[in-house]
Amino acid sequence: MDASQAEGCSFSSIPISPQWVYDIFVSFRGSDTRKKFTSHLFAALEDNGFCTFRDNKELERGEFISDGLLKAIESSRISLIVFSKDYARSRWCLDELVKIMDCRETFKQMVVPIFYDVVPSDVRKQTGVLQDAFASHKKPLREEPDDKVERWRAALTKAANLSGRHLLNDGDEAELIKMIIEDVRKVNPTHLNVPDRQVGLDHRVAKLNVLLNVEFNCVGIVAIWGMGGIGKTTIAKRLYNLIQHKFERSGFLENVRETSQPPNGLVELQKKLLLAILKRSHELSNSHEGIDVIKKKAFGRKKVLVVLDDVDNDQQLKALAIDRDSFAPGSRIIITTRDKSSIKILKLVENEIYGPEKLDEDESLELFSWHAFKEDHPPEDHLDLSRQIGHYAGGLPLALEVLGSYFCGKSIPQWESAIAKLQNIPDDDVQEKLNISLKMSFDSLSEHLKKLFLDMACFFVGMSQDFTIKILEGCNISAKDGIWKLADRCLIKYEYSHIVMHDMIRDMGRQIVKQESLEDPGKRSRLWYPDDVLEVLRYGTGTEAVKGLIVNAIDVQVNAKAFEKMNNLWLLHLDYIQQTTGYEHISRRLLWLSWKGFPLECISGNFSMEKLVALDLSCSRRLKKVWNGNMILGKLKFLYLSHCHNLTRTPDFSGLSSLEELLLNDCKSLVEVDESIKCLDKLLVLDMKNCTKLRKLPSGIWMLISLKRLDLSGCSKLGNLAVFKGPLYKLQCLFFSSWTLPPKAVDSIGLSCNPVQASSCLKELNLDSCHLSYLPKEIGNLISLQTLHLAKNNLHTLPDGICNLTCLKQLWLEENNVSNLPSGIGRLTALEILYLSNNSLCTLPDTIGKLSCLKDLWVGNNKLSHLPSEIGDLDSLEALVLDGNNGFRALPESICKLVRLQTLLLNDCNLSHLPSEFDRLISLAVLDLGHNMSLTIPDSIWHLPCCDVTIPDTLDYCAKLQSLPKRPTFHAVNAVRCPSLESLPLELDQLGWTAEIEFDV
Repeated sequence: MDASQAEGCSFSSIPISPQWVYDIFVSFRGSDTRKKFTSHLFAALEDNGFCTFRDNKELERGEFISDGLLKAIESSRISLIVFSKDYARSRWCLDELVKIMDCRETFKQMVVPIFYDVVPSDVRKQTGVLQDAFASHKKPLREEPDDKVERWRAALTKAANLSGRHLLNDGDEAELIKMIIEDVRKVNPTHLNVPDRQVGLDHRVAKLNVLLNVEFNCVGIVAIWGMGGIGKTTIAKRLYNLIQHKFERSGFLENVRETSQPPNGLVELQKKLLLAILKRSHELSNSHEGIDVIKKKAFGRKKVLVVLDDVDNDQQLKALAIDRDSFAPGSRIIITTRDKSSIKILKLVENEIYGPEKLDEDESLELFSWHAFKEDHPPEDHLDLSRQIGHYAGGLPLALEVLGSYFCGKSIPQWESAIAKLQNIPDDDVQEKLNISLKMSFDSLSEHLKKLFLDMACFFVGMSQDFTIKILEGCNISAKDGIWKLADRCLIKYEYSHIVMHDMIRDMGRQIVKQESLEDPGKRSRLWYPDDVLEVLRYGTGTEAVKGLIVNAIDVQVNAKAFEKMNNLWLLHLDYIQQTTGYEHISRRLLWLSWKGFPLECISGNFSMEKLVALDLSCSRRLKKVWNGNMILGKLKFLYLSHCHNLTRTPDFSGLSSLEELLLNDCKSLVEVDESIKCLDKLLVLDMKNCTKLRKLPSGIWMLISLKRLDLSGCSKLGNLAVFKGPLYKLQCLFFSSWTLPPKAVDSIGLSCNPVQASSCLKELNLDSCHLSYLPKEIGNLISLQTLHLAKNNLHTLPDGICNLTCLKQLWLEENNVSNLPSGIGRLTALEILYLSNNSLCTLPDTIGKLSCLKDLWVGNNKLSHLPSEIGDLDSLEALVLDGNNGFRALPESICKLVRLQTLLLNDCNLSHLPSEFDRLISLAVLDLGHNMSLTIPDSIWHLPCCDVTIPDTLDYCAKLQSLPKRPTFHAVNAVRCPSLESLPLELDQLGWTAEIEFDV
């Protein structure tokens, strides 16, 4: 298995949304544009560093879209659709389009249509050249659903209503591609996480920005130089977020010092930089090749922004080609370092080196107070003590955070005792003060927390917080409470639900472990550094001291006997390691084994696993069966077999009495689930999503009395699913999406439960794309339901019983044929999200105004001609989508009462005017008025905060628009094809340098 495959598999169980593999997916008709426009577009996207999926097959093979293309669409952040004259003649292209629009709804992916020598209205209405194309699609093929053609039409209409780019036969292709690149760059930024409550950060960032001086067209290099813990990385991240959009390419490279460790560190560093800038991986044979590739491909002749964090020697700069001559004019490079000598080769002058100032007395007191007292100032009786600690910390943010967390909740005598110890350190030795602060915080931990902290520092930095807690708790390690206590002490933090540590804190923990045996890594309690791990495994130097070992090394062979003396090993991750014999030597005390890419077709019988709690063999392409016969694993709680594409049947489960999670998703060859699954009376999660060859389920599956989550979505061969025969009273999440659900099954999805039983179970039900034509009235029995997915079915009405779901927070009904909503919908008072786009609604009931918690209301592409005045009663509404309801003429005046409204999409609504008090929408940030041919825009609109927000194509195709009103500031205005536009306001001369104005009249 190659590295890219390895990286594609993760620990996360049951992902809610896909991990982006590509930046861009391009849907196009090969015979129209492959060798001209699309070829140039691909080249421009890749040249600008966007990771773009490219289907290299020149011809479409067969009538049906491949699984690989469907996966590529799901894995892309943005889809570009190149509509050309023959696009709609291809069933393949139309299937791609349906999938793209599905992903836009489901995962909020960005979609940009490109109209290449076609008129958008023809795409929207399937007229003109598209009418001829659709003549060949009057009937679906034998294996296609009956409503497939209608789905194609709906997708074309939805896509054509989106803001996009247009090129007629006399247009400039090069200019169009340039604009597309700019569009993509604006919607695809990489935003780095910066923690809240960063006292004094803004003015330090401003000083660095002045030194960087991005307005000058030269190559600028600035180093942020200072001791650890002063905030160098935070300052660099904040500035990167602020200015990255001004560059053609950008990349932030973290942990340079750690990554560059021998033997192959410099090459790994080069690979990481190429990935950060070009968004795709590169194989390099040596560092000399890497330098050449970086210069030519990453930097090239592009204006780039590069940040290198934690540089500690000049070899790193040489390996990364950091030299002014390597960059195009306008490029900027930011380097953070603790060692000024490491940047000498750059010959920086005084104003190219920024030394962040330590926090002053007031800033120190404020930051300390936030962590010690959870407010910006200490109580009066702690003021003097707090000032003493602020003085001791020497203005270092990290020391103030750690010390504040350490003193939080302690008594005044405890404060006085600790301060007396701290005052023994000389005032001028700030680094030693920081080290002592960190060590003091560590020493104050209980023995359990010390062990947990060292595990975090060595093994779990970067892992999902929830997953780590779940597995450790399963191993009888009290992790949840412990991790929160470590976070309270500022020894760990969370970024996007993942565990992170400041590098100085992490290094302190790892150094504590190294001190256990400086010369012999086999005598340490934890092994994580690749060189140390491979040395121990190759030479068999491990001892009973080793309790945890983690390594990820593609196709590396190890000595099986290396584990013989590691009798106390409880944690072992050998992802993609090749070991085909000697399993009897692995510790019998093992609790957590992860071996992605397991090298055998079946687990060896002499592998002792009786104490295992977690077994992860996902992404094992060779695995055909898990084990032979009945394996007694009474302690096993987590069994992960996801993406084992050659696994044909599950193992015998009768010996797994404690199993709580079973993941089989994407086991594409799985045809049979063992009848013994009925024995798993503690099973909480069963995921069989996309097991596309699975034809039947054992009847005992409905007797899993503890089951809380069942995912059968994408199991397209389960057409004869038996009705529910058991209680499943604890089931909270049920997924059947993307296959045909027989009527008997519809009637029995827990709906026949009596209300008392149902009230305590199902919270999420997903029936997307199940070809449903009706819902049973008993759905109202599911009174605990919070999320209901019914999108892409053939529903015409909703039963009144649905209004009994008073706990419902999300209702997804897009792409059905619903013509009216029940009048009792106002009883859904907990509802926050209501998706009704692409139905046949002619009106909304007045009672919709009673949905006091509603935040998102999507009713685009229906047949609405008006909104009820009660719409103004939706006090919590933040997003209102009405695009494609072209029977509108005006909005009710009451809409101006929606002071929390942030997004209002009115594209193609045939509006003639806006409400007179439109400027009362003070929170509005996104406004789309495109394709409103007779619209008159009042001056008041420009007084809204949204006037500082780029609104691409907002005024496109406003054929009768004669003038733009006065507006003090513009960020961006696109007024494409407004042939009646006669005048511009004089205020245009007040625009700042950031304004973008495009007129094509």
